[in-house]
Amino acid sequence: MNLDFFLYFRLLFWAAAVEEGTAKSITVFDLLKSGGWVIIPLFFISFLVVALIFYYFISIRISAVWTKDLDRRVENALRKGDLSLVSEVIKNRSEGCARLLKEVIGFLSKHRDADLHSVISVSEAFGNGFASLLNQRILYLLDAGVIAPMLGLFGTVVGILRSFGSIAAEPSPMRTLLLAGGVSQALVSTAIGLIVGITAMFFYSFFRGRVQYLISVFEERSALWVQEIFLLNKKYLSKSSPELKAVGSSPFDEGEDNEEHKE
Repeated sequence: MNLDFFLYFRLLFWAAAVEEGTAKSITVFDLLKSGGWVIIPLFFISFLVVALIFYYFISIRISAVWTKDLDRRVENALRKGDLSLVSEVIKNRSEGCARLLKEVIGFLSKHRDADLHSVISVSEAFGNGFASLLNQRILYLLDAGVIAPMLGLFGTVVGILRSFGSIAAEPSPMRTLLLAGGVSQALVSTAIGLIVGITAMFFYSFFRGRVQYLISVFEERSALWVQEIFLLNKKYLSKSSPELKAVGSSPFDEGEDNEEHKE
């Protein structure tokens, strides 16, 4: 009995060796083609992942939140105690801290007797929105990292079903070898999906750490500047200094000022 099993497996091994020797070598294109139609959406997802990675390396930087030049100019303006100079410094700046200061100064220009709690509420509302935009931007990598392995697994299931169907329709004594070949080709889509998914998740973790660092810098610098602007505005009110002019104030406000001067 053992001798029969030995001769049977020996025959199967010999047949597989003969078939492998006579078959042409498999290229990378043939390997991808054997994965089925699922390779097409996986290719587009991989292209999207690469494009997002390059885009995030360019856009998610410390300069989007804070720069040394902005820090130096704002600190000099605050040291001089001139809110109008602070408004001029941040007028055409695109950093997150500068945009928050624009909102705070605009709020104080409309409500000059606002307390510290109201000013902090305005700054927190803008800060939460800014942090949400940064976090939302990198979620596309997370979506790609989840969808790619699922697509690869779906392609493998379709390939295995196709292999079983072909084996059932074609009677052959080499069904085991046919099944093994079909399953190995079907697993190509899963392997590609995992490669794309692992790459996307790795860079998602990397950029998530960078975003958290940018948010911490944004909160630290903004909290200090908001406090200083509030105290400076309080000194303006106590000394009856010239009114604070908002950044980009509306023509309606200017019209009211002109009417007051006429009166």
